[in-house]
Amino acid sequence: MTREEQIVSLRSALDWLKDDVEVIEAEVDPVLEAGALHKAFDDGPVLLAENLKGYPYARMVMNFWGRQERMVKIMGLTDYSQAKLKLLDAIKHPIPPKEVKTAPCHEVFIPREQVDPMALFPMVKYTEADGGRFFGNGVFFISGKVCEEGTNQLTFHRMSFRGKDYASINISPGQHTEMIANKFYRGKIPVTINICPNPMVELMAISQFHASIFPQIDEIGAAGALQGSPVEIVKAKTVDAYAIANSEWTIEGYIVPSGRVWETEEAEKLGQQGVAPFHPEWTRYLGRAYKSKRFELTAVTRRKDKPIFFFPWGGWAIYTSLAACAWELGERISPGLVVDVNTSHALTQLGGVIIQVRKRRESDEGLQRNLLGTILEMFRGLRLAIVVDEDVNIWSADDVLWALTTRVNPGTGIVRAIGGRGQAYQPGEKMGGASAYNGGIGLDATVPFESRERFARARFAVDKFDFTRWLSGDRIKAIKSRQREYFRWMGEAGYY
Repeated sequence: MTREEQIVSLRSALDWLKDDVEVIEAEVDPVLEAGALHKAFDDGPVLLAENLKGYPYARMVMNFWGRQERMVKIMGLTDYSQAKLKLLDAIKHPIPPKEVKTAPCHEVFIPREQVDPMALFPMVKYTEADGGRFFGNGVFFISGKVCEEGTNQLTFHRMSFRGKDYASINISPGQHTEMIANKFYRGKIPVTINICPNPMVELMAISQFHASIFPQIDEIGAAGALQGSPVEIVKAKTVDAYAIANSEWTIEGYIVPSGRVWETEEAEKLGQQGVAPFHPEWTRYLGRAYKSKRFELTAVTRRKDKPIFFFPWGGWAIYTSLAACAWELGERISPGLVVDVNTSHALTQLGGVIIQVRKRRESDEGLQRNLLGTILEMFRGLRLAIVVDEDVNIWSADDVLWALTTRVNPGTGIVRAIGGRGQAYQPGEKMGGASAYNGGIGLDATVPFESRERFARARFAVDKFDFTRWLSGDRIKAIKSRQREYFRWMGEAGYY
């Protein structure tokens, strides 16, 4: 079977990944143990826990998007740097979904009166400091009359079930969901929450496409383009919405924009926003609980045979989408200026970006600062943006630090976003009042166009000689395998 045929469901994708999936037979507790397993083996294989404590009918998948090389394979690429461009191409060339009458996700139907979320879903508790066990495991699929024509929404939202049929739903300001919710503020928005759908549906949902760059997206169509075939969807049982047919579970219900629910009991008792602990956030600090919008559950459906639950962790998908947005912004400012974009793991999922540019002529000088200022003001929560020249390896933190050390002009090379609000999950936003620590910093580590000759890198003649004159091919390979990545790259490029 081809890649396209294998990735139409999570189950077939796991079979296709084979040796990259570690099956865990021993019992795993969703409370703390699942989180510990995920973190201990991050950047490793997919973990499939077959036996969950308290949930004998379910399984859990962890770290599915936690490794770059695996994401590249699932997307049908050969190099991670291509991933952002494939996402952009999928958005611009969507494949419409295909409606089906019956679906695996509807094999078991559980009406609202029989649902007990805590007993039904193996929700995790990440750390001992968490404020409880929370739900962030499913893809919200919003479509139909609540969306603009030709658009729909796939996304994740953190939720906290405060009752058997209702929960808080945290919708971040600036998201497409917020745009939809504001449009239908006094009404209910019918949705399905799809747990473990087709991998490309999940990839699009994990991705964060800034509404300032992409105000409207056909996200289910983009998922189809990434998959290479239409995503199959099926009418929900209890609401006027569609579900992803190959999902492991679906939750049906409504977003109630006018409703408000405290995320935890402690937060409700305190009556204060952003104080009580929640769970780890993308900034890698412990998140805090808020009073959020309301979700009303109407039914749950699932596969009959041991449905798989998703450990809520976005991995590399969210980094890739930020890079895609930065690339698209650069193209709109000056086509061809941006050469490549990297969103290093150290910069957090939405907090930073490194952009490689090529100044082609004297009139390009200054465009890099236009890019820095624009991206810091437009991308909510971005705290650090770095621009470097094309001779700098943006995939190496060492080389980026070298460029910062030798090329940033303290007088003109530091750009500060003026008054830009960031993210509630950035602790700095709470320091010294509402506006004391907002915005981000841009660093221009590019060489002035007129001075580029003075900044030419010293280069050894490594491309002039055949090293097998002195060492065997196997010996060269063995030596290179022991070199640290930065030194290996510099040795191959010849840079001092």
